[in-house]
Amino acid sequence: MDKLALERARGCMTAAGLFFQKGAEDISQTIELGLRMDVDPAEIYETCMNRNTADKSVLAMASLIIFFLVRDGVRVKKACMSAWQVADKFNDPIIQSISNALMAAENPKRRGKLVAGFLTSQDLKDKLSLAIYLNVANMEDSFYAHIQELKKQPDNETRIMGAAFAGAIYGLKEVTAASKQK
Repeated sequence: MDKLALERARGCMTAAGLFFQKGAEDISQTIELGLRMDVDPAEIYETCMNRNTADKSVLAMASLIIFFLVRDGVRVKKACMSAWQVADKFNDPIIQSISNALMAAENPKRRGKLVAGFLTSQDLKDKLSLAIYLNVANMEDSFYAHIQELKKQPDNETRIMGAAFAGAIYGLKEVTAASKQK
């Protein structure tokens, strides 16, 4: 892992830790799996799908998004598209959640209905969609702005996934600086 990828990985873990609470072990393991740079993305997907948990597809997508954010240093939209390609090889319907998140971020006419659906749903797929949307939507380009928006979200899973994505984008330096601004 190169120095910049290591910085993004540390930022991802530190940011997710800002919201971590007991009961979020699946998401924590998902983040850890996404930080394994020595494996193939398809192997990450298969590992998640072999776990004994109800939301395997969601956890697989979150792992893959983190993987591409950290390894490639790309924005969330590009990481989502790369994760989408992996999931599509396995004919996983979770790609609809990514599609909805990207549609909400890019299409103002559909945004209200989609985001309202994300916010009112208890389904982990919709929490993933909301976490993606919050990291793709136009807002002030800073880790601190992302965290402030995540603090407003009702679900801890959304906060953890969204913070992990943002931490992987901005890296440890900005995550540490933003946590001192509290």
